[in-house]
Amino acid sequence: MLKLQQVRPSSSPWSSPVLLVKKKDRTKRFCIDYCKLNAVTKKDVYPLPQINNALNHLKNRKYFTILDLISGYYRIPIRGEDKEKTEFITHSGLYEFNVMPFGLTNAPATFQNLMNVTLGGLIGKSVLSVSMIF
Repeated sequence: MLKLQQVRPSSSPWSSPVLLVKKKDRTKRFCIDYCKLNAVTKKDVYPLPQINNALNHLKNRKYFTILDLISGYYRIPIRGEDKEKTEFITHSGLYEFNVMPFGLTNAPATFQNLMNVTLGGLIGKSVLSVSMIF
């Protein structure tokens, strides 16, 4: 993540622990426990679509498009003044994100809002029900 400039070294008063969680295939997933940060974060109430509504919207459609947004969060920059809040601790030092990490309470709403703005002109009203099926 450092080489990709997704994170940078930090000396912030905010810090969250890193967890390595074992996946079903026995590889490990890098996770950051943002529970304390999320507890003091003002919640974004931007609506997220419900999967049932999204699937119902696709019923009787002939054409579908699939977008690979697996690293979509890492395309959203963090505001300069908020980067220090994303700090995490590792055995090699302290780092903070330059881009939106997983685990922040407002990350899904921020991503959904961006998808609606980005795809809104392409799909019109259906973007709310389709954009989260990625």
